Amino acid sequence: MGLIAQPIIIERIMETGVSIVAMIFSGAVVQFFTFVTPVVLHYFTKKYVKVMYYDPETDTYTAVTHTFWATDKVLPFKLDDVVIPDIPRMFTTIIVKGNPLFFDINFFEDVGHYKKLMGFDKPIDFKLEDKPPKS
Repeated sequence: MGLIAQPIIIERIMETGVSIVAMIFSGAVVQFFTFVTPVVLHYFTKKYVKVMYYDPETDTYTAVTHTFWATDKVLPFKLDDVVIPDIPRMFTTIIVKGNPLFFDINFFEDVGHYKKLMGFDKPIDFKLEDKPPKS
């Protein structure tokens, strides 16, 4: 949409009779937002899981996310591949094979799968040190 509007916006700027510096600056601002906005949106939404499947025969989950070119990226994984980050990152629920994924509990029909993926079925590890710190 931004590419279609650029000639119209540039023509309107030229009609106002502003200086050439103002025209160049205005054109640069329009082009910046035209090309940077899709990249920024992709950066934040590439982690969002669109669909997740579970195959009980192989005990494998398959997460489907979007790529920059609006195609589907399929990521099959097992529970052993899931890492829960110690410090939660923005838009990251779990990390699978180095890929951060973002999903919500409302996404699941069977909440038991969410609990397994998040590690809620395991004992809590408070990560306490075995040895007291030296003073």
